[in-house]
Amino acid sequence: MNLVDQISTDNSMIFSFIALSFFCLGILRAFYWKYTRLMLIAAFKFRYASQYLRQENVFTERVNWISFLILIINFALIFSFFDISYQSGRISILIFSLIFFYAAKFLIIKSLGKLLLSDEISRLTIFYSFLSDKALAVTITPLVLVLYFFSFDVEINILFFIFFLAILFLLFKLYWVWNVGTNYFGLSSIYIFLYLCILEIYPFVFITKGFFY
Repeated sequence: MNLVDQISTDNSMIFSFIALSFFCLGILRAFYWKYTRLMLIAAFKFRYASQYLRQENVFTERVNWISFLILIINFALIFSFFDISYQSGRISILIFSLIFFYAAKFLIIKSLGKLLLSDEISRLTIFYSFLSDKALAVTITPLVLVLYFFSFDVEINILFFIFFLAILFLLFKLYWVWNVGTNYFGLSSIYIFLYLCILEIYPFVFITKGFFY
């Protein structure tokens, strides 16, 4: 397969993934907007986060899974944007890597909850950690489309705007995890700091390094 065919194939794959992301977003907007809107606000306000948790049912479960699918697709598309070699299967590898990362994070938090003899701690930590990332992914869906298919050269501006949003969501995530851990469960600040550094801050710094270099 020559380079032109590779580029065409990858562009078709990229378009398919973006279309799938918008399809999922359309489902959320058409059928589950009440819960989706609550999830987006919950990333910034504790009262709405508590309300979202209290309303946990089959509808919020669907919103969680659909928004997680959007998360995997959009994050893979953004990371893939830095690959200019048009390697076939690049996005697929990124998708499996992201699934593995979030599965590993889920299992680590669950294990820490068992170690601390508190399933409620692990439940809330998973909720706030994944909530922020899913809300970010849903928010940046239109930006991913612009990033790949806008006719003007605005890629660097879009990337910096996405990076700014990522920092904003990350700061709120760190705040809520720290606030809930210290004020509601009385966890040691050292334990919370180690968790945030290893599972939240370090991955973001690693990604940031790739963003600038």
